[in-house]
Amino acid sequence: MRNLLLALACIGAGASQAASAQGSAQGSEQGGAATANAAIDAQAMAAMDRMSAALRSIANFSVKTDATTEVVLEDGQKIQFGARVDLKVRRPNAFRVSTEADTQSREMFYDGKNFTVYAPRLGYYASFAAPPSIGQTLEVARTKYGLEVPLADLFEWGTDQTIRSRIQEAMVIRPERIDKRTCMHYAFRQEKVDWQVWVEEGAQPLPCKLVITSRDDASMPQYTAVLHWDLTTPVEASALAFTPPADARKIPITEVAAQQGGAQ
Repeated sequence: MRNLLLALACIGAGASQAASAQGSAQGSEQGGAATANAAIDAQAMAAMDRMSAALRSIANFSVKTDATTEVVLEDGQKIQFGARVDLKVRRPNAFRVSTEADTQSREMFYDGKNFTVYAPRLGYYASFAAPPSIGQTLEVARTKYGLEVPLADLFEWGTDQTIRSRIQEAMVIRPERIDKRTCMHYAFRQEKVDWQVWVEEGAQPLPCKLVITSRDDASMPQYTAVLHWDLTTPVEASALAFTPPADARKIPITEVAAQQGGAQ
């Protein structure tokens, strides 16, 4: 599930007879910009701002996710795989995320000093020295080691305003029921991805459901996640610390550059 992102567009103007062609071109440019802006519903963008603020305001939380990933076969047939993702967070510098599926299980730990990825079924783990904040650690995990942390968007939404420029379309759909929650449905389009988010109505506008559709693949596979929040149960630091089991084996963690060099 990679960073679910937001945005707006821009414009130009002109004058005179030798400027007539220029004015015409500029008028066309303005018309295109107006169309682009019309495709971005301000209410949808405002809803994402409210959701971002709500996410940033929560110091400690747990969220369980029922996730479905599509894999497309060579003949175009889509196959779905389910997984359970369990995330526990203590801001500003600790989290634990566990992914359990029939195909594999993974656990990722961050304690403010080290990031560790552990494969319980295989009994292997690997670590790297991490920066002092969650955001910096996610960036290092992604860019230096090629590790995508599930639900990373819950940390990053709203923290980088430059990502708003990537949105090409944004719309409000309608309120819908998810479990016992009433959630407003929004849809967004970027260059290579469409995504939808359902945001709970009320005092805590947190995401209820996410759907990401990849448009750089003709078969358009989707990732779907339904989120269940727990904002009341305390998240203890001890629950986020990694203690290797007696039979677990530590292995080196390889940087992306070294992996690519080996592949070449």
